[in-house]
Amino acid sequence: MVFESALRELRESAQGVFGPTSFRGYVDRHGIEAGRTPRHISVDSLADLDPGLRDEDVMVLRMGSAPDGRGTGFVLVEASDGIGEYFLEDEALFCGVEATSMDGPVDRERLLSFELLPSLSESSLVNLGLASGVLSEALDLDRTGALAPPATGQSTFSFDVCPRSDLSESVRHRSGQVEIDTLFAERRDGELALFVIEAKTGPRASLAKHKLVYPLLAIADSVPAEIELVPVYLRCRRAEGRVRFEVAECTFPDPRARLGGVEELSSCRERVIELELGD
Repeated sequence: MVFESALRELRESAQGVFGPTSFRGYVDRHGIEAGRTPRHISVDSLADLDPGLRDEDVMVLRMGSAPDGRGTGFVLVEASDGIGEYFLEDEALFCGVEATSMDGPVDRERLLSFELLPSLSESSLVNLGLASGVLSEALDLDRTGALAPPATGQSTFSFDVCPRSDLSESVRHRSGQVEIDTLFAERRDGELALFVIEAKTGPRASLAKHKLVYPLLAIADSVPAEIELVPVYLRCRRAEGRVRFEVAECTFPDPRARLGGVEELSSCRERVIELELGD
């Protein structure tokens, strides 16, 4: 098992966290054949998490450039209330939410390009949600109908991360790559807010919370204090002439005021909206 030595040190230290340390340096020290680094420390969903870590209720977080060697750094953190506190579980979020059809007016000509393709990519489905007005309705925005094209990006960022809310020390994410799926500003109840969306396609699964927390931490210092930061998890899929958008608006402590623990991200409101779209 790749993380056996790290788990032993984690248990013996009683500190709740192992690392940060270089993954490549770690496997070299222990003579472990680990193959490619990303598949071990880049976790998007609960299914991606190493089974040995999952069984021990321990989360792995990628930490950008290693502070003590070459390659990528990582930390392990014990989950106080079970490993599920580091993930948003689709079934728990959306299973009891009744789906509604898109109520507002939809410009069918605007959606023609989406209807022509036999399959839609993740980014196309997000853009469909924006162009159709689905996201405007799901998030109760002041502007109804189609929204302007969003910003997307991928770059390297440095910021502090609190692996768990009750830990006294944060960990530095050093010049690590962070991908921002969708970023747009709109008014809600008259106040300007910045919406940060992490989107996934396909059947219901789960989302690692840091996939939303990291983009928030990456941009927080650049956002004026009066603009609310709103993290949103979006699951969308197309089937039988319809696209189903499952939208979970989340809350997280404002990083400009307090550094919250990764597990503190939580959903505060869920909506499921279906949009007719020809096959």
